Amino acid sequence: MPTKKQSLYNILMSQVEETTADLVEAALHDINLQVAMTQEISESSVTVQNYKIDIVLKEFAGRKKKFYNIIETSTNEIIHQELALFETAMGIVKKYMTGKPGITELQKYDTDYSNALYETWAHQTRARRRGVFEDVAVAKASQAKQKLYDAKQQILKRL
Repeated sequence: MPTKKQSLYNILMSQVEETTADLVEAALHDINLQVAMTQEISESSVTVQNYKIDIVLKEFAGRKKKFYNIIETSTNEIIHQELALFETAMGIVKKYMTGKPGITELQKYDTDYSNALYETWAHQTRARRRGVFEDVAVAKASQAKQKLYDAKQQILKRL
């Protein structure tokens, strides 16, 4: 005859198995749940199913910036390089996982974001130097910030 402790253990294990089965079934229809269940996070990368997002620190507009490379883990091949936003990288991975279109569009908006970020940082640097064209640099930095915001919004709409 099982002890009280063994019975409780059996009940808990049964509940864990039932919950696991429910989560696996729900994940078939919910990409965000799939990502949450299959991701592994380290200091320099995030792995989701067959894709790894490597975090790469690079010089950019006179500063250090994190960029993201997507690697297909089965071939260890970089399939997307130097994405400016983690959101873009994760969005692309989700598109691969679901087979949905829109990867090229995400890349385009990520490039727009990267260009606007470079422009913003460059104009901000010029504005800090204080000189004859300081007001022009501040105005251009403001315009570049708007482009930056617009590009990120376009990416977020497509996730």
